[in-house]
Amino acid sequence: MDNELPKAMVLKTIDGRHVGFMLLAPNSGESGECVFSLSASSAEVIDSNLGVVLSELKVSGEHKYVVETIKDGYLINIAPIGLPNVQVQLNYQFSGDIVTDIEGRVACIGTAELVEQSA
Repeated sequence: MDNELPKAMVLKTIDGRHVGFMLLAPNSGESGECVFSLSASSAEVIDSNLGVVLSELKVSGEHKYVVETIKDGYLINIAPIGLPNVQVQLNYQFSGDIVTDIEGRVACIGTAELVEQSA
């Protein structure tokens, strides 16, 4: 992998409301472990598909991930034990979609982007 993945990503609902963070700790260029933080400010956001998935991922601890370089960027495959797989599909600017199985169908449940640097 030419570009190193960021260590932290902001996770938002499809309509752009902040839900939490994904923190990445690489073991090598193509794999590592990640944890999730839920920091939503309203019950509505917590009850969103992304909020529910993020809550389950947070409670279950660290998760292994594998990164693939794809045509338009990167695909992070997260395989939590006992939960549906989650994929984060990122472009080369490290923003993109979060996809998982919701009630038996694969669906986009939110977006991921770089954490903005503060001065």
